[in-house]
Amino acid sequence: MKKIIHFAVIALITCSSASTLKAQEDISSIFKSGIADLNTIANGYLTPAGNSFAAGLGTNWYNTAAVHKPFGFDLTIGGGLVEVPVAEQMFSLTGLTNLKPTDPSISQAPTFGGTGPGVELNLMQPHYLSDGTTVNPYWNNGTGVITSFTTPAGLSRYMPTASVQFTIGLPFINDVSVRFMPTVNASGFNVSMWGIGIKHNFKQWIPVVKDLPFDAAIQLAYTKFDLSYAFPSSAQITPDVLVGDNFSYDPTTTDYKTQGMKISANAITANIIVSKKLLFVTPYVGFGITKTSFDLAMTGNYPVLGNLVTQEIAGQTLPVMKDGKPKIEIDNQTNPIQIAPPSEMMPNLTVGLRLKVLFLLTFHAQYTMQKYPTASAGFGISFR
Repeated sequence: MKKIIHFAVIALITCSSASTLKAQEDISSIFKSGIADLNTIANGYLTPAGNSFAAGLGTNWYNTAAVHKPFGFDLTIGGGLVEVPVAEQMFSLTGLTNLKPTDPSISQAPTFGGTGPGVELNLMQPHYLSDGTTVNPYWNNGTGVITSFTTPAGLSRYMPTASVQFTIGLPFINDVSVRFMPTVNASGFNVSMWGIGIKHNFKQWIPVVKDLPFDAAIQLAYTKFDLSYAFPSSAQITPDVLVGDNFSYDPTTTDYKTQGMKISANAITANIIVSKKLLFVTPYVGFGITKTSFDLAMTGNYPVLGNLVTQEIAGQTLPVMKDGKPKIEIDNQTNPIQIAPPSEMMPNLTVGLRLKVLFLLTFHAQYTMQKYPTASAGFGISFR
């Protein structure tokens, strides 16, 4: 059992780590946006992916309305893909404080779940934004631009989910399902997940209906997922990464080795399920509602580009130079990005098919229509 759980965990990490590492690499450019706009860009880019992943936690809890006899059981391994809706594959660039798109006709950039390259943004000198004049015409041909960077590109419109679920039949309650992932450390990730659900045959309490040739049940479930990730030294965001060859800066003693990411997501779901067994095939349909929440934090110490350092000489504002380059401030921030969007409440409709392949082996596939559509499948050992 433990080996099966660890296999599922490592498979999930393998599926998601490549995208996570690529996102982390691209996200480093966000820290060039300055304090005022840092969270705006980070929220716009990452929130759709987090909400989609949380939605996936609320699916794949059932594959039939039939309940087990007392102490019957099954062990099911499942996985799925959650689609980021079209409306959340782009985020708005309006409302930024110190950033302007290089192309003024562009007002949106791709989210994590979008497609295509990022959008080039210019970090502007504050004086230029306030009165239309530059602090210094010496920099960037008097355009008021401190530096330019490109928002992260869209990575994937699909978010993976995975689960290992054990279900046992009990008197009166009918089915109790448990999802449990012991804390696993792999490739810098620390991951844990647990969940509990119940399914009850309500049809048995309805006269006449209880004798009809189909199964019907109500199902309630809760899932909690936590992940932390420590950035490797090769991916740490340091002042030299942000400054490049354009500026100089004063050395800082801040320790950037603490950088990492923490993600927490949960889902509560309630469903009414109807199914009909036809020989070795059981089609099923579920109607329900799912409530999800998600939060993400970039933890540790991070450098963020500040303002150009200037001085007044003979009534003229001039740059402070160091090593032949204009000096720029580095604002060191602890836990600079905090993303906690409002909870999502989603009605859903699930359609699926369960096959009994061998005596105890089953396979199922289903599709859940909701704000964040989810396609999932699984196989298991079932003794009813």
